[in-house]
Amino acid sequence: MKYGIKEANEYMHKMRSAIGSHLIDSNSVYTGKEGHLRLARECGYSLNDFDKKGQEQILHASYGGIYVIGCNLKPLLDAKAWINEMRKQIK
Repeated sequence: MKYGIKEANEYMHKMRSAIGSHLIDSNSVYTGKEGHLRLARECGYSLNDFDKKGQEQILHASYGGIYVIGCNLKPLLDAKAWINEMRKQIK
């Protein structure tokens, strides 16, 4: 069973909380541009659990709703790079 938009919104809310300061913590595996791309790939892999509508919801809302907030409003990636890295993980 694939998850839809409702579950996609729940996923984004939980991820926003889970990210905490990992994107700005210099000791985190998510530090720097490569770390931010790693997070995008990990979030992208989760898209396989969602139907097309759920995937699109996450792809279009996660940049501002997860990533930019997790970067304390100082993202290293633009939206295009974030979404492209996530899309690579869809099977």
